[in-house]
Amino acid sequence: MTVDLSPVQEYYKDKTIFITGASGFMGKVLLEKLLYSCHSLKEVIIICRPKRGKTAETRLEEMYKLPIFQRIKDERPHMLKKVTIYQGDVTFDLLGLSGGSLKHVTENTNIVFHMAATLKLEGNLRDAIDMNLVGTKRALAVAKQMKNLEAFIHLSTAFCNCDQEVMYEKVYEFPHKPEDLIRMAEWMDVKTLDTITPDLLKPHPNTYTYSKRLAEILVRDHYESMPVIIARPSIVSPSAYEPVPGWVDNLNGPTGLIVGAGKGVIRSMLIDTRFLSEVIPVDYAINGLCVIPYQFAGLKEKPAEVPVYNITCADHRKMQWGDVIEMSKDIGYRYPFEAGLWYPDGCITTNKLHHNINVLLFHWLPAYFIDFMLLLLGQKRFMVRLQTRIAVGLEVLQFFTMRAWFFKSDAYSSLWNIMNDEDKKNFNMDMDPVETVPMYIESCVQGGRQYLMKESPDSLPRARLQLKLMYILDRLCKTVIVGSLCYWTYVSPAAYEPIPGWVDNMNGPTGLMIGCGKGVIRSVLVNQEYKAEVIPVDYAINGLIVIPYEFNKQAKRPSQVPVYNITNADHRKMTMGTVVELSKRINRQIPLNAGLWYPDPCVTTNRFYHNINVALFHWLPAYFLDFLLLLFGQKRFMVRVQQKISTGLGVLQFFTLTAWSFRSELYCSLWNKLNEEDKAIFNMNMNVKETEDDYMEQCALGARKFILKEKEEDIPSARLHMKIQYVVDVVCKTLIVGLFLYYVLKWTGVLALF
Repeated sequence: MTVDLSPVQEYYKDKTIFITGASGFMGKVLLEKLLYSCHSLKEVIIICRPKRGKTAETRLEEMYKLPIFQRIKDERPHMLKKVTIYQGDVTFDLLGLSGGSLKHVTENTNIVFHMAATLKLEGNLRDAIDMNLVGTKRALAVAKQMKNLEAFIHLSTAFCNCDQEVMYEKVYEFPHKPEDLIRMAEWMDVKTLDTITPDLLKPHPNTYTYSKRLAEILVRDHYESMPVIIARPSIVSPSAYEPVPGWVDNLNGPTGLIVGAGKGVIRSMLIDTRFLSEVIPVDYAINGLCVIPYQFAGLKEKPAEVPVYNITCADHRKMQWGDVIEMSKDIGYRYPFEAGLWYPDGCITTNKLHHNINVLLFHWLPAYFIDFMLLLLGQKRFMVRLQTRIAVGLEVLQFFTMRAWFFKSDAYSSLWNIMNDEDKKNFNMDMDPVETVPMYIESCVQGGRQYLMKESPDSLPRARLQLKLMYILDRLCKTVIVGSLCYWTYVSPAAYEPIPGWVDNMNGPTGLMIGCGKGVIRSVLVNQEYKAEVIPVDYAINGLIVIPYEFNKQAKRPSQVPVYNITNADHRKMTMGTVVELSKRINRQIPLNAGLWYPDPCVTTNRFYHNINVALFHWLPAYFLDFLLLLFGQKRFMVRVQQKISTGLGVLQFFTLTAWSFRSELYCSLWNKLNEEDKAIFNMNMNVKETEDDYMEQCALGARKFILKEKEEDIPSARLHMKIQYVVDVVCKTLIVGLFLYYVLKWTGVLALF
């Protein structure tokens, strides 16, 4: 049966193609594309090295089981028989080929796709030179022996000439010669080579782009004697259409970011959101590679310079990183990953200090904590090791995301223009498709779920539920953290809502009020001249609720992390002395039930005097009461209570003996930006008609009602109890002072004179 072939398919008819790196991401897609769309070819020869105890043949069989080969198995299964595999390796001379295999390759090959390379951006220089530079030299040596060679396509990278502001489709000169570097790597030991690597690489950020640049020069130098071509793809992303939409098999580039951020593992990234993203779908890149030999063969005369193709996205299709990230977040929330570490809402910044703080808090601390828990449970630890790889990857990646890149891709664009409609359908590189960018990103996210994480689409409902739960947990934790960062002042009982005076703990001023009111705290270190830094809890909470609203209203993300000092307005702050006197007066009006002693504590800044008071009026009564409880066979508790009080007072004195001065313009601006309706709902008014006396009275009533569970009708009996305590206090003080004077007069002999 005769099949009509398109011009590109006709070119590949009866051709033999030799591929290095066929087991890689792009290599797999190229192999599948040639077998499916160039079905009239004679043979595809690939080399593959044994790996993890598996032979080259076993690895090929496993490759055929991947989803990308399904359409071949369904429609053209006979094409798989046209693949010949030899054990080989670009780190060996003659690519590890010898005898019959070498003869078969050199006598039959028409087109070479040299794609083998180490993609470890952070790898050492010796490995990069051996694989990327010397490996290319070895591939060229084999290609020189090919009797029917029509094209040798060397796969490079669009980023190898990073010292150029605009990267044209040509080979750029470089001071270092490939042969010199090859010889140096042969005789120099690894330690010395690693030492000089940073100086050698400049201006390149890593060994990958450096070795690829030298390899380009090496290929160019063979142009006079060989039909060599250089292809430079930018960042290769998941497939747009074929062999299946969204297909990907590695975590390099944007896919790693999508998965890492989607799993909540990557919490901070250095990306300048203003710059354009430089990515190309893998099928667009591979289709370009397939058409390049066809175009080269059709040239009437050989070009003066080695042909170079910058395989990049068309300028009008490129989007800013910021838009890509926002789209990815939105789509990632619709198609979440299963069992993420945290809610996927990482920070994107250009501030390295901000990024490093985020990495420390949200990458390393959780990693060490999780590994510590795994250690306790006797499980294998992996999080620190994973974060180490992420840290290296992010450090390398930031070079590409923190600068603007400009490529000229006229040669690559010309490939589309020379094809007829049938070839355009078979080898799609259309930069004006019906599908939108959000649709492509959606396929990338789903591809990451399905092909990398092996997560079935059926698991989406469960993953969405998990995402909602993580969102609640994330917002809860952020509220606590932001609340901690937003203010250093003490949060005091509610002024108005939900109930005036509401409080549920004895931290800060409430604990002092109750401790002093019960007569348990008899001495405190407070500088009465300093201002009291307290804020009603409802004022603080209303501020926290309004902060996200104001943050998301901003047209542009601030360059620094927003920090709100949630403090009282300066004109509303009272001195500590005024607060103490007000508290004493209100405590006499609204006393607490059954106090230990009359509430009249000593307020001082003298530590020696304070320590004497604590010894006499805290510890001695505590030990005395516990001794009595011991005699009566009751449970002792007073010493334990005083230990807690002592710890609390020790912490508190740092705040009460220091003058604090806060600038709270951001917090104040929240109130000014609210409309009247929101001001009524989220009250933070610092010019209320209620006085501080009114608020302190609400605090006292709140402490009675919500902490001590004392009824309001008990206040009259509490006042009577306080009067009795006052008499006892005065009598005891009079007796103590009288006895002290008596013994002093007696000891000095003055009493004998009377």
